[in-house]
Amino acid sequence: MEQFFSGIYNFFQQRKWLLYISFVLLLAVTALFASRLKFEEDISRILPRDPGVEKLNEVFRHSKFMDKLVVMVSLKDTLHTDPDSLILFSDELVAQIKDRLAAYVKKISYRVDEDMAMELFNIVNEHLPVYLNEKDYHEIDSLIQPGTLEQTLQHNLQTLSSPAGFALKNMISNDPVGVSFVALRKLQQLQYDENFELYDNCIVTRDHKTLMLFLTPVYPPNNTGKNEQFLNGLDSIIRAKADSGFSNIDARYFGATAVSAGNARQLGKDTWFTQGATLVFLILFIGFYFRRASAPVLIMIPVVT
Repeated sequence: MEQFFSGIYNFFQQRKWLLYISFVLLLAVTALFASRLKFEEDISRILPRDPGVEKLNEVFRHSKFMDKLVVMVSLKDTLHTDPDSLILFSDELVAQIKDRLAAYVKKISYRVDEDMAMELFNIVNEHLPVYLNEKDYHEIDSLIQPGTLEQTLQHNLQTLSSPAGFALKNMISNDPVGVSFVALRKLQQLQYDENFELYDNCIVTRDHKTLMLFLTPVYPPNNTGKNEQFLNGLDSIIRAKADSGFSNIDARYFGATAVSAGNARQLGKDTWFTQGATLVFLILFIGFYFRRASAPVLIMIPVVT
């Protein structure tokens, strides 16, 4: 074995030009195969390969709540309220997201679907006795009194004559007295947080200073590579909208997608820093130990190839 390596050394010692050509060709072939590698940016890969951790990752990947990115559109001036500006900003923001980030966003929710509201009304109306109790029937008796009924019909006529009548026509025709609204009021008990309400079919805080948007990304939170591109594009759109006449409005987002991308970004910076510091230390150590400037280069050549 000693004679084999000595023979290789003696061969290239007399033909250094061939050594350099072989090194360049080997480096080119290695670079060619390295360029075909496809990296998967998944922050969950750094966790131990443990059955319990795998089950937790499975929950995160398939959770319907974890895949939501919540965007909060707020007024910078907290002393004033202007929900119409929030809605205008959100409409233009959503249009830009659909135009530029369609490959990254699966669904955008910020307005209540009128068809869904009508479907809920029909379900309650068809199964009305289920939602009523004895006290509710006394309230219904007061609704069908001649005086109250006349006022209700007059109000319905005014509503149908207004722009809102187009949307409420079916509701009024199916329930002109408003009996179903007795049951619908009970559904308000299911509201988790009373600090939110609807304004022009949008979800806003009760003080009308913040509007909520919900984005469903195409890629799961652990796909930090694609989500990093998505968040960079979203940041660019938000900055552009703020510079185009909406300087009084601020938009921020939070969710598992943003947290995972931020952690992966910080982890990448820390990794590059530690690896760079380690490489500099090794080069300096090898150079001082062998007292030759070419020593670190010669030792690092096998690592590079």
